[in-house]
Amino acid sequence: MNIRIIRNSEEYKKATVYLDELLSSGDDSNDDLIDVMALLISNYEKVHFDIGLPDPVSAIENRMEQQGLTRKDLIPYLGSQSRVSEVMNGKSPLSLSMIKRLHEGLGISYEVLMQDQTRELDERNVNYEDYPIAAMFKKGFFPKVIKSVTEAKERAEELVRDMFEAVKLTPFAIAGAPHLRSAVHTTNKRMDGLALQAWQAKVLHQTLDKKLPKCDLDSIDLPFLREILKLSRLEKGPLLAKEELANNGIHLVFQEHLPKTYLDGAAMWGVDGNPVIGMTIRYDRLDNFWFVLMHELAHVSLHLKNSKEVYFDDLDGEKNSDEDEADDMALKALAEKSEWDKYFALLTTPESVVNLAKKLMVSPAVIAGRFRKESSDYRIYNRLIGSNEVRKMVFP
Repeated sequence: MNIRIIRNSEEYKKATVYLDELLSSGDDSNDDLIDVMALLISNYEKVHFDIGLPDPVSAIENRMEQQGLTRKDLIPYLGSQSRVSEVMNGKSPLSLSMIKRLHEGLGISYEVLMQDQTRELDERNVNYEDYPIAAMFKKGFFPKVIKSVTEAKERAEELVRDMFEAVKLTPFAIAGAPHLRSAVHTTNKRMDGLALQAWQAKVLHQTLDKKLPKCDLDSIDLPFLREILKLSRLEKGPLLAKEELANNGIHLVFQEHLPKTYLDGAAMWGVDGNPVIGMTIRYDRLDNFWFVLMHELAHVSLHLKNSKEVYFDDLDGEKNSDEDEADDMALKALAEKSEWDKYFALLTTPESVVNLAKKLMVSPAVIAGRFRKESSDYRIYNRLIGSNEVRKMVFP
């Protein structure tokens, strides 16, 4: 028989007969010829007889039949009994984590299981459930179609990747380490870097539908900070600050912190190329709010201009030169040090605090909070620091 590419059904029939003859001959010298004929026949069959891959559910059912498994045996791969029923009845798609478990546990090929997926598997040795999925679910990080913590954990990879990719972050690539003020500190708190990154992603997400003018960083200077701080004397000062910063191209986002982040605020670049300030309102006091805001604005003014880093701030943590510079500018937003030193000695009564606040056109909370901090006397002026006034305003 002439060995050539098979072009039609007649040649295919002849080739299969010839291959059978070669296989039946038992002649080892025909091994190479058998390989060639088998390849030619296989190529023809792929073009003319290929019925495609089985769908994922059919592949699972086939493996169950081969191994004598019941649906109950699928719980380790698919989750709860109800989730097994949903998947096997075609009411719920396979998640990426399910696909990994089915491949590793039952040996079903990724090619079959991934047919309906819109994204590729993350082949790194990472576990998306290491993110604080339960806390993220409770704080509304995920779409409303996700109805439970269990479902969020089952779909952890898709949910985290969707959220991160939308804001151009890479899961498990922790940003901002050189400026992570709480990376090493004296209180022995353990910072959860994944929770920190998840918080960052959520903050950036909240800027995606906000169209702001381009920020002129040169205008974000000490006089600008002082004008923003004057809004503190108004009843809705934090919300007015958010509005005024937006008018100047700066996103101000309020997002509660996640467990083990010990975070007060952060300054970073947004997807739109404008600065973003995130605030957690970890301490629900007006004095803390305004200092944290001034501190983050100082980072925008002093550091973002020449850096793409993220500045995460636990203001109880250890300091470095950038943090010292931000603290110094934040304090100067109220008054130059020489002026403040003169005022400090006069702050002996609540009335003196209120009078100085009127003179400097700021909230009494700003004066009282700074005095308490620098005097290390946190029993004084408790009624002036605006306790329990911020969260109800920014997290209605």
